[in-house]
Formats: sequence, structure tokens, C-alpha cells
Amino acid sequence: MNKKYEDIQDEPLMASEPVAAYEVRRPHCSPNKCESMRERIMANTVSVDEYFDELISLVHHDYATL
Repeated sequence: MNKKYEDIQDEPLMASEPVAAYEVRRPHCSPNKCESMRERIMANTVSVDEYFDELISLVHHDYATL
């Protein structure tokens, strides 16, 4: 029982990057609503420096209590 498979590939293979979509606007998001969402996110966000300063202080506190 031998199966034969046909080579169906007629087109040459091409590699390419996906097309970037510039200036894509979301229809469900008005500019004011998007801005308020961004402000809300930024209000709950800490900088990398603040995060690692807090982390280092917690590590120092844990090692001080050993």
C-alpha cells in the first residue's frame, strides 16, 4: 500500500512582513473617551524606577528582619 502525494505548489514562496495599519481609529472610541481612558490608566501606573525602588526597599526590609 503505497500512497502517492502530488506536489500542488505552483506559486513560488515569498516571505514578507505584515502591512502596518497607520492611523487606524476605533469607531467605538471617541477622542474624549479615549483620552479619559488613557488618563485613568496613567493614574494607576507607576514608573519603572518607582516600582524597583519599592521592590528593593521590600527586599532590604525582608533581609533586615532575618
